[in-house]
Amino acid sequence: MLSRLQQVFVVEELRKRILYTLGMLLVYRIGVHIPVPGIKTEALGQILAQAFGTGLLQFLNLFTGGALQNFSLFALGVIPYINVSIILSLLIPVVPALKKLQEEGREGRKKLTQYTRWGTVFMALLQSYAMSYMAISYGLADPTFQFFITSIIALTTGSIFLMWIGERITENGIGNGISMLIMAGIVARLPAEIQATYIEISTGTVHPLWAVGLVVVFVAVVALTVIMQQGQRKILVQYAKRTTGRRVYGGHSTYLPLRVNLGGVIPIIFASAILSLPSSIAAWVPQLRWLQTYVEPGSLAYLLAYVVLTIFFTYFYSSLVFDPQEIAKNLREAGGFVPGVRPGASTAQYLQEIMGRLNLVGALFLAGIAILPYIFRAASGIRGFWLGGTSLLILVGVGIDTIMQMEAHLVMRQYESLIKGARFLGRRG
Repeated sequence: MLSRLQQVFVVEELRKRILYTLGMLLVYRIGVHIPVPGIKTEALGQILAQAFGTGLLQFLNLFTGGALQNFSLFALGVIPYINVSIILSLLIPVVPALKKLQEEGREGRKKLTQYTRWGTVFMALLQSYAMSYMAISYGLADPTFQFFITSIIALTTGSIFLMWIGERITENGIGNGISMLIMAGIVARLPAEIQATYIEISTGTVHPLWAVGLVVVFVAVVALTVIMQQGQRKILVQYAKRTTGRRVYGGHSTYLPLRVNLGGVIPIIFASAILSLPSSIAAWVPQLRWLQTYVEPGSLAYLLAYVVLTIFFTYFYSSLVFDPQEIAKNLREAGGFVPGVRPGASTAQYLQEIMGRLNLVGALFLAGIAILPYIFRAASGIRGFWLGGTSLLILVGVGIDTIMQMEAHLVMRQYESLIKGARFLGRRG
């Protein structure tokens, strides 16, 4: 293990990418502790808990790394970006112009990225306006025009800056930038969650056996998440022989891997982001405080909506990234076929049926992981530990994707070293 880590830092490009990612995450963590100018920090945590409700505040703190509790420059986190991504994903199948852009390849994706950026600016302005109004309503700041404008500018700029950091990490660092920011926020909150749980157990509020149960559930969820994230259904594909001149092509077989959890952490992030909106609106508008009883994390309505949205986004995201018609067409043009299945429409239907069954397994797994921690907390009485299945799934999923990217860089480096030392057409490379 240590030799493998040493090998990672030996590769210059990979070392630069890792250090760049760590540097960007450090900037993010510094910004989390810089409060918005004009905020009264004396009773900030207590007032925010009263405004949002303890459940929603702790839940949002996990996604913002504690920035919301500090009412910092990054209090909105990457939530505006996620919300706009969800809206755009829902509009692509029903708006012909957006669907055409998606099918145009690289240039079309650039245009969609620009739409996402401008949408994030608009969403951040809207949410920062609501947050500033809430701060004044609950006495967190003086009701002056100067604070209102300063707060809106600070919160909007902070959210846009996080979007920029995420894109830079994706381009110049390791892993998906937005996911890395979310993971960094969750990891930063982990020590506080463990400390709160330890206090509950040491003071006798919770029976010590529940601590053992918490560890067992934690390990089981992580192990099951790794299995599901890496699980694949391999479809055998046979290629027919064809002769071109004096050469014979094809005649070999390969596998088409279909992932059990094709969407990864995206469906559960989308569902969490949407469910945070009703509770946030109830917190921003004091007249709607009565809604928090029904939409607060852990309530029956919240859990039912969580399950339904997670299953919906699992199927929806799969339909966006997996097109059986296109795959069947490419296989037929390349001379490939699935044994026992006719090429073309029959192959597309066969792949669609298999993907439907895989999506069902993946959706039920994600839904179960999402609500299991709430059930465990209700049974055990533990109130301090808010690192739930959603957070664990994000940690494990992002961790696996990051490790796979590192492995890809290592493999590329090994191939380069082999090429440099080899003979090619009688000449040394």
